[in-house]
Amino acid sequence: MIITTDALSKRIKENEDRLFLIYGEEDYFIDAAVRSIKKKYIAPDFESMDYTKLDFWGKNIALSTLTENIELPPWCSSRRVIEVVNFEFDKEATEKLPDMIARLPDSVVLVFATDKVDKRKKKLFDSFVKNGVVCESTHLEETKLMRYISTSFNKAGINIDQEAGESIISRYDSSLRRINSAIQRMILYCDATDTKLVDIDVVDQLCEPDIHGDIFKIMDAVGEGNAASALVLLDNLIKLKEPLPRIRFMIARHFRELICAKELNNKNELVSRMGARGFIADKLLRQSRNFSMDRLLKLYSLCYRNDYDLKHGEADERASLESFIVLASGK
Repeated sequence: MIITTDALSKRIKENEDRLFLIYGEEDYFIDAAVRSIKKKYIAPDFESMDYTKLDFWGKNIALSTLTENIELPPWCSSRRVIEVVNFEFDKEATEKLPDMIARLPDSVVLVFATDKVDKRKKKLFDSFVKNGVVCESTHLEETKLMRYISTSFNKAGINIDQEAGESIISRYDSSLRRINSAIQRMILYCDATDTKLVDIDVVDQLCEPDIHGDIFKIMDAVGEGNAASALVLLDNLIKLKEPLPRIRFMIARHFRELICAKELNNKNELVSRMGARGFIADKLLRQSRNFSMDRLLKLYSLCYRNDYDLKHGEADERASLESFIVLASGK
């Protein structure tokens, strides 16, 4: 069956499933699920004996290696746990795995963990659904992430304001693993300095630069026709060692998002069709009002014309970016 991450932990506790396919962008949940499976089936102090992690390093699954491990009985645990990572399914695996997983012995729990799966291989994917548990691990929704961040700080006797929480989500692209690491770092800082409120200054001091937020600030200045302010913000990004190609890409992507915001002119549509977080959708809609659609389209086209010139050695990268910002700031 196919279930959500919310249902996965309960499923592991209450059922005796022997096959899991857990995939998606949020590896924090994937690792948590594997830990829960190991805790349930592996006897204390026997993980080194009864748990095997097969890492195929991005190559095709070696069925012979997988078969050898499946047939090996557990030493002192109720079941042997095998985790398979960094794998590809070639033609042989696609044809033979469905029969193999349908005949898994009772002595083994087989977990396939990956960031994405090819659902076009329908026979193989359907065999996972039929014989085991399939779960897609996606990033938490914005409201749940904000609640997680707030709760994590509150447990340590620390408050966090809305702007700081949103900035953390933006800086770490909603990755719960990276967000959790940043939270622990900030809690240690707050304990050492007797800080009771995490605001944007604390986040700026302790977290990685917020290039997404800085691009928004540059676009605010551009939309207001303030080229000088936009250039100062760009210079700050460069001083922080942000690669110029990444800045150019982020600016071009931002213009594309502004075009979508201008066309849709609806927060819910932006969230559902673009996958934008709610507070990002609000900012895009607000910012898009500073531009006409015609101006946005021309600037977006100019981004790619400049990119072409750079790739053909016809322009200096920084000078080209600065010239673009000055031109874009003109009304």
